[in-house]
Amino acid sequence: MECVHSLDEIRENMAVLDHYLEKKCESEYSFALERMKRGTCFIAVKSPTGYKFYPSRFVGYAHNSMDGHSRNTTKDGRLTNSAISKVLNQKVAYYAELDREYQLYCERLGFIPNDTGTYGVARKYWVFEK
Repeated sequence: MECVHSLDEIRENMAVLDHYLEKKCESEYSFALERMKRGTCFIAVKSPTGYKFYPSRFVGYAHNSMDGHSRNTTKDGRLTNSAISKVLNQKVAYYAELDREYQLYCERLGFIPNDTGTYGVARKYWVFEK
């Protein structure tokens, strides 16, 4: 799969994840929750109900979906992180406040997040105005 090259591609993937979480169709909902649980780098977007978070390994591939993501055997967060940083014109970084917001978001979704991202690495964030 090709990495994102535009804000519209990032927004499209955010809308896909939002749809999965809102629709609550079992397979898609579980898929989206698993992306949230296992993620390390997230795009953070302020919403009326608090921040929402979007994992880089999903939103970083153009025109992504549950099926496309599952078939992508070469997923690499380093590639998607670089692509997202280029599109958003900012580096991914650790923010204590956003990490607290991420934990609150996970609780709103119904689960307690791990203390760190995958492999014990601190979670990192980009801030994005949708």
